[in-house]
Amino acid sequence: MRPDTPAENVDHHAEAARLERTAGLYPEDAEHLLLQAAAHLELAGHRPRATSLYDSLLSSSTPLENPHLVRALKASNLWEYGHEAEARAIIDGIRAASPRDPAPWVIVAEALEQHDELEAAQETFTQG
Repeated sequence: MRPDTPAENVDHHAEAARLERTAGLYPEDAEHLLLQAAAHLELAGHRPRATSLYDSLLSSSTPLENPHLVRALKASNLWEYGHEAEARAIIDGIRAASPRDPAPWVIVAEALEQHDELEAAQETFTQG
């Protein structure tokens, strides 16, 4: 989304498609661009398509800058459309990996908190 465009006036489908095309042109920035595209797809209600973007990033032969963040975002997205068991498994893996970057911890803790897993959210906020 462009900074000068209010969120409510955005065609999230078109923006996701634009970001995916741009990622194809600039592979060095693909991780960042595809994460933004996935966020737009989530906002548009296309959570399965967002999950497929996360999966394509995670299965890429190019090493990711922050694979734990991608996994955390995928888990949060999965949980939102009814894949709780898979989301929990990913969250357990992130917690076990203990990433140094705080971003995955925050995403995981907020996902737990959003689903009334308050003790687990508190543990995650303090663990990370």
